[in-house]
Amino acid sequence: MLIEFSVENFRSIKEKVTLSLLASSDKSLDNNLIKTDVLKKDNLLRSAVIYGANASGKTNIVLAFNFLRNLVINSHKNQKDDILDLSPFKFDKEYISKPSKFEIVFINNNIKYLYGVSATNENIIDEYLYNYPPKGRKSIIFERKDTNHFRFTKDKEEQKFISERTINNVLYLSSSTQLNYKITSDVFDWFKNKLQTIVNFGNPKWIQSTVDLLNENDNSKELVLKALLEADLGIGDVIATIETNSFYDFPLELKKRKGPIWGDKEGIKTLNIETFHKVIDEIDEVAYIPIDYFDESSGTQRIFELIGPWINALKNGHIIIVDELDVKLHTLLNLFLIKLFHDTTQNISNAQLIFTTHNTNLLDLDIFRRDQIWFTEKNPNFGSTDLYSLMEYYSPRKDMDIQKGYLAGRFGAIPFISDDRIF
Repeated sequence: MLIEFSVENFRSIKEKVTLSLLASSDKSLDNNLIKTDVLKKDNLLRSAVIYGANASGKTNIVLAFNFLRNLVINSHKNQKDDILDLSPFKFDKEYISKPSKFEIVFINNNIKYLYGVSATNENIIDEYLYNYPPKGRKSIIFERKDTNHFRFTKDKEEQKFISERTINNVLYLSSSTQLNYKITSDVFDWFKNKLQTIVNFGNPKWIQSTVDLLNENDNSKELVLKALLEADLGIGDVIATIETNSFYDFPLELKKRKGPIWGDKEGIKTLNIETFHKVIDEIDEVAYIPIDYFDESSGTQRIFELIGPWINALKNGHIIIVDELDVKLHTLLNLFLIKLFHDTTQNISNAQLIFTTHNTNLLDLDIFRRDQIWFTEKNPNFGSTDLYSLMEYYSPRKDMDIQKGYLAGRFGAIPFISDDRIF
């Protein structure tokens, strides 16, 4: 479970901003809360939504999550001269040479962790990992300062051995996991398996997630079909396979496929998906008409792409972070996906959802608590992104029309469009 995430000097984010899933004292919508013994008196939120004008930095919050996750997972593959591909804040010359900073607080296996890293394109500058045992105080797993200075309070000889083999542009968290250090391996696995970011529409990784569920077993397929049915797409069945061909023996005709073609260590992969729509023919008999998946509407493809990650998250307690959840989807489909996370009878593993959107129909205090609604706003003078919650910025009445207030500019985070003529 995610508690909070902070980022500084990354893309349009100059000063430190923090997205917190710690619940406030607001007494509304109790089902939107996660109660955990790890935090004792505090509760967590099941979801958070981020609004803001175009180019205000909403996507950069998602990209910051995505960057940190990918850095943790792939850092150990770096060679000595590889760059980290960071993008520091460019509108201030001093910040271009400063490190970007990331910090994340989360719960894994009933233990609270705090992990942080600062880095330039060339080097990891600082890095640290702490945990908070259930009945103990904050414990240092490792601290790294000025790239090569490490501090350990446990397993000192083992960790010293690992640190001496960790090069300047590689995370110690990643290198120690590759050398089978148990404590950091648990944290690495959380980043890899629990934290999921969906940035682009049409990513074959997420389509494959749904296809894998369809072919996993009858129960998993039933869940997918039931979700598609609930979404009112008219789909009664789906047959889906992923075809793998060697890099040296790729049939030319596959290049003409409508869907994505991608490669991994197994070879070149293509998707074969047919949906079946239930219709009543002219003699009142039921028929199922097959449609190529890539002839379906873009909205149907979007739901199909999301439903696999959604089901996996709800089953396994993942944190899903989605940029522009509303893309290609009707408001009611947006609401359908969100309510799955808020429904305690379906979200029994305490999965969490964070997403950006322009869909103001969701700005409703019957859907979200005030501490679940966040805004990004770009400073017009400096070009930097600020992030704040509705609770922090303004504490409206619980019966207030939040959508109307937002569009009227009461909470900021909207575009300022003049009435000047173009022609």
